[in-house]
Formats: sequence, structure tokens, C-alpha cells
Amino acid sequence: MTIVIDEGAGRSVLLVHGQPGSGTDWRPLARLLSRDHRVVATDRPGWGDDEREATGLAANAADLAAVIESSALAQSLTVVGHSLGGGIALELALSRPDLVGALVLLGSIGVEQALSRFDRLLAMPAVGDPVIRAGLAATRRGLATGRRLTRSATASAFAMRANRFPSVRALVWLEAQPIGRKERMSFLVEQRALLEETPAIERGLPSLDVPTAVVHGTFDHIVPLEAARTLAERIPGAELILLKHEGHLVPFVRPDLVVPIIERYSAMAGD
Repeated sequence: MTIVIDEGAGRSVLLVHGQPGSGTDWRPLARLLSRDHRVVATDRPGWGDDEREATGLAANAADLAAVIESSALAQSLTVVGHSLGGGIALELALSRPDLVGALVLLGSIGVEQALSRFDRLLAMPAVGDPVIRAGLAATRRGLATGRRLTRSATASAFAMRANRFPSVRALVWLEAQPIGRKERMSFLVEQRALLEETPAIERGLPSLDVPTAVVHGTFDHIVPLEAARTLAERIPGAELILLKHEGHLVPFVRPDLVVPIIERYSAMAGD
């Protein structure tokens, strides 16, 4: 993995981005948190500046363990995961409990209840990429020109239907950033891994023995609120923290709400 943020000093916090995304998405939050923490974020394989092909959740967790050990990050650090990154954080805590002192899961996957029928559709090799392309086209048009239609009525109808799904809308983040072939392929690889590896993560949840916050926006339309409730119920002692009127991208648009939670759980790490 490519480290893109390493700043501050004090208790260590590792930030794990979701899909799509990159470690630099965490910069506003890292600026606040690094006042009294060492904050590290990476580009995961297939995203940002990491030129390797995308991998599954377990392989990502193994890469994170190597980053922790090679970067002299303090053991019992706090791992913060967003969306699919939350699933990777869970896998890291399950496979390397010696490294993880606390978990903060933001809009996280981790239970099958978090997977929609559309997630399963996106994982299909012959279907996922065309749907992503159509959804991206519709979203970019909507952000740039409002209600402009494509020349083809059939293509326009399909794109507009695809754009109704928040999983596709999330692909362009907040500023309609360009998504190329690399990012689309990474998204598809991780969608398949998400479906294949989530059951094992869910089975392991009752064995977790680490302070855990499950943080969820009540307006999150990508990972259902009921999935967050289930995730918190399955992890022994986990705290469910609901952020009213916030959506899936809350750590990036409202880092001021998330930083105090991370600070509180960082203080618990290793205790």
C-alpha cells in the first residue's frame, strides 16, 4: 500500500478508505486529528497512487498489517474504516488482534444485511461495468447540466435508472471526479470480494474483543441503518452511534463530528 498521509504525533490512528476512494479523502479529518495523534492513511491496491491490482478484504488486511509493522506504528492502534474499509478493518482485527486496540467503523459493511441486490448485480462480470458506466454518465450529466438528456432515449432511460442507485452515485464522490478504467475494474474486483468474504467476517464478529464504535448516519442510503444495528449487536460490547441527518460520506463532509469519537476510542486502545 502507498502511504499518502503520515502526520502528527501521539497515539496512532490508521485510516482505511472505502470504494471508490483514496487515502487523500481523509485529509480534512487528518488535519483535525493530527493535533494530538499520529495519523496514517494509505491508498489501497487499485486506488489512488497504488498501481497494483485491487484485491479482496483479507489481502487488504494483510497489507495493512505490513504497513503497521514497517511504519513503526504503535501497537494497539485505533483503526478507522469507512464503508468497505470498515470490512477491511474488521478483517484486520480478526486476523491480527495483536495490532488493533480499538475500532471505529463508519458506514461500515461487515454483515450480509449490508449487501443489496444491486451490490450483487455490480459483482456480475457481464453486468457490473456497463451499469457503472451508465450510472457515472447519468450522475455527471446531472451534476453538470441538470436535466439534460442523452441523444438515445433507450440509453438515457437505462442511465437514469442506474443513477437511482446510491452505490453508483458514490462513484463520483462530491465533485464528479473522473473515474477511469482502473477505478472501474478495482470497484468490480472489490464488489466480488465483498460478496465472497462478508459471510466469514460476519461469523467472526462474536469473537472480537476490542472497543468498537459503529458510527452511522441516519440518512445513509448506501449501507442501511438496520445493517449498522446488526453489526453493533454482533460485536460484543460495541457502541452504536447514530449521527442524525448525516449520510454515507459523513467522515469527509463533517469530520468535526467524527474526530471526537475517534479520540475517545483512541483513549481506550490498549487499556
